[in-house]
Amino acid sequence: MTCEVEERIHKALAPHPLERTEDGYCLKHPGGAGVSRLRIRPVAAPAPESTLVATVDVIAEYAPLGLPSFHAAGIERLNAMAVYGAYHLVEGRLTQRAQFSLYSVDATPHLSTQMILDVFGRQLPIGRSVAAAIVSASATEQQRALHGLPGDWSERLPEEQLRTTAEALRARGIAAASDANSIWAEFALSGDVPSRTIDPKAETALLQLHAGMLHPVAGAGYLATIMLPFATRPADPVAVCGRLNAAEFDLLDFVPRMGAWGLHGPNDLPGYSCFIPCGKPYGAMHSALMWGCVQRASWIRQRHWAAGEGVVFGEAAA
Repeated sequence: MTCEVEERIHKALAPHPLERTEDGYCLKHPGGAGVSRLRIRPVAAPAPESTLVATVDVIAEYAPLGLPSFHAAGIERLNAMAVYGAYHLVEGRLTQRAQFSLYSVDATPHLSTQMILDVFGRQLPIGRSVAAAIVSASATEQQRALHGLPGDWSERLPEEQLRTTAEALRARGIAAASDANSIWAEFALSGDVPSRTIDPKAETALLQLHAGMLHPVAGAGYLATIMLPFATRPADPVAVCGRLNAAEFDLLDFVPRMGAWGLHGPNDLPGYSCFIPCGKPYGAMHSALMWGCVQRASWIRQRHWAAGEGVVFGEAAA
């Protein structure tokens, strides 16, 4: 065992009739809906300063029967609604992937374990419904009813908790504010101007966290988003989304990869979204998702943003 979280995963899955594979587990869903795989891969040579010991991939392989066919742009529009990982095509087959980094020391191993197990069990059934729902409004209603997930929270997240997270962001020099259900912040992708209220031309990404948001299929939950400050629409926004999703999965030591870069809005602009279904407030999930957006935006600034140009791949000049 590499760490306590891995030990907890094996213990939780041991009683279930799953196929054991060389690196994890395989779950064949009823009715030929598809196959879910959980793979645990030890890290051979982590950085000396890191406590990273392994990565966990959760992959859903969807059977095509009953699903529309998707081209490249359709996949990235679907990713704007993704739950529990990014969609992509593998040899023409719809697949979805989430990824987690495991560390030798985890302050909340029970929560990390539960999140991984939730994704393993729910990624394929919910992800299949999201893919089927895009056909029409009636299909969306049908898929929503199929899962019957709560459409609202029976209790609200205390506004004070959202305010505290916004205050912590401001203490780090990030322009941020909150209201009864949301946090929003600006992250400078170039220069040192923290907000467009100071300079309308500042290249700042808009980071948002909504608590109790309603997903078209997956019920109520948390929604975290990142919108990038494109001066003009990228020449190939589909490729931007695909390459950013692929680049995230190449990062072994990173925040959980449960969301996706996809095409958003009427102009099909690349943006990030991560939706976590749940029937009520879930610990400090709001704070974890917001700080995850900050880390993701910092990665974009350092690796994939050039001032005045937008997203680049290779060496970016901040």
